[in-house]
Amino acid sequence: MKEFKYVRLVDIVDDPKYPFTMGQLRTFLLKREENGLDKAIRRVEKCVYIRTDLFDEWIESYAK
Repeated sequence: MKEFKYVRLVDIVDDPKYPFTMGQLRTFLLKREENGLDKAIRRVEKCVYIRTDLFDEWIESYAK
């Protein structure tokens, strides 16, 4: 079984690898069905987790 890494929103904000603020992440999440981020999001009850490999792919999809 393949293992994936899931992180919380605050982990993304605190990671220097990502240049996003909490406000930006919340906006991305609100529009996740429109922008394609929905495939990287997992909800467990009230908690939101991001699968890092899919999040990185989503970011790279905007590279021109």
